[in-house]
Amino acid sequence: MNSIAHNRVAIVTGGSTGLGLAITELFLRNGYRVLATALADSPERKALAAEGLPSEFIASDLNQPEAQSHIVIKHAISLWNQIDVLVNCAGRISHKEVADVTTKDWDEVLNVNVKAPFFMAQAAVAHLEKTQGCIINISSTAAKNPMLKNQIYDTSKAALNQLTRSLAMEFRERKVRVNALMPGGMRTPLVEEWLEKHLGHKPTAAELDSPNMRRPEDTAQGVLALASPELWLINGAEIAIDSGFHIG
Repeated sequence: MNSIAHNRVAIVTGGSTGLGLAITELFLRNGYRVLATALADSPERKALAAEGLPSEFIASDLNQPEAQSHIVIKHAISLWNQIDVLVNCAGRISHKEVADVTTKDWDEVLNVNVKAPFFMAQAAVAHLEKTQGCIINISSTAAKNPMLKNQIYDTSKAALNQLTRSLAMEFRERKVRVNALMPGGMRTPLVEEWLEKHLGHKPTAAELDSPNMRRPEDTAQGVLALASPELWLINGAEIAIDSGFHIG
């Protein structure tokens, strides 16, 4: 257990599956108390309790970002009366030809990928100020390297990076850090859903085992490191975590 993290409190949106679940588990193993949020809970998160790693869960539809964000933060405060780390990990994708994109597609992705991180930060910052805590936004290398039929998702992650910089500037006098981590390909349900749409078939084991597909557990290590108060000088950063594949 990490003694620095002992009894710290983290909120992880999208924390019941994929990368969010990996972050939840790693934080728990390092002494954090964790509130995970998602549309629905998962057997995998519940199973962690049997390993002595219990976490709290609240169902949250971040397609209603303002109202839901404040509900989540209030719930965390009611449990522990503190927040040290906010990880905005929940995400939505859209994979369509330009001609097929609708306003509804834009709204659904931007609500979860951009508006929710903003309103979560808005609701949490006063509590994070008390603990000199931090916000970690899970962006994507797609923010820098766009992909075909991925206009909305790519744009949302670029917007999240800019939001990260803006909030880092807004909150630095309050000693609340805001950074973005940009994973590349990962074996998560969200990425597998995108791959199925991109490839036109369910991805094979070989396609999922390609060199640029990472384990969520490895990406979660970057989140844990960035959450440490010892890295207090890192603020407003966009950090790629993909073994350098974003370089080309």
